[in-house]
Amino acid sequence: MGFLLGHSRRAITSKAIMTNPTRFIAVLLLALSLSSPAWAAPRQKIGRAVLTFYWIIDESKPRYRGKADSELRTARGHLIACTTRRFRTDLVMEGTGWLKDGRTVMYDRKVDGQFRFRIARSKFGIGSLGRPLRPYRTVAVDPRLIPLGSKLYIPELKGTRLPDGTIHDGVFVASDRGHFRGLHLDVFVGAGSKAALPFARKGYVSRSHVTIYLLDPPKQASHH
Repeated sequence: MGFLLGHSRRAITSKAIMTNPTRFIAVLLLALSLSSPAWAAPRQKIGRAVLTFYWIIDESKPRYRGKADSELRTARGHLIACTTRRFRTDLVMEGTGWLKDGRTVMYDRKVDGQFRFRIARSKFGIGSLGRPLRPYRTVAVDPRLIPLGSKLYIPELKGTRLPDGTIHDGVFVASDRGHFRGLHLDVFVGAGSKAALPFARKGYVSRSHVTIYLLDPPKQASHH
């Protein structure tokens, strides 16, 4: 009976199994399904992927001190703010940042060869599906290989202790488009590079490799 969990192992005796085996099997299956929802769901192995992390940057940090000589403009050319060159460069790379005045600004696209940005109402910004980015849950993928909206399971990251004390279940949602090609998983970790430390403590740093399982493909897969 070593495979039973918690108090269930102590409560169920061999006598109970013999007197009502059908009920024992039903209870066992229920206990296993509740103990690990990710394992209970049908899974399709996608393959091994490179793991990286991305985060929101903060203009108020010492890294971004300096002359505010770089403009952040919308696709229509309207001025959002003036900032340092380093902040503007990092904003294009990471995708989302907090301005000193508290606004959340996102990289939008290039217009006539110039980087353009937009203001987001969500604290952490918006993903490619128009959904707010969720730390430790949102991942960016190559949508040619993994449909946007897919629910994914990464067994290597299951059990990670997060900053709020909860334990990660290994389930992520592919709701952002990565600026890369191939099997690559870019995990959104929230504010700043240090937010990736929970995964590093588990042994998974940037450029590590993990296994991706498809748990729940979207009803209407994106092919953009």
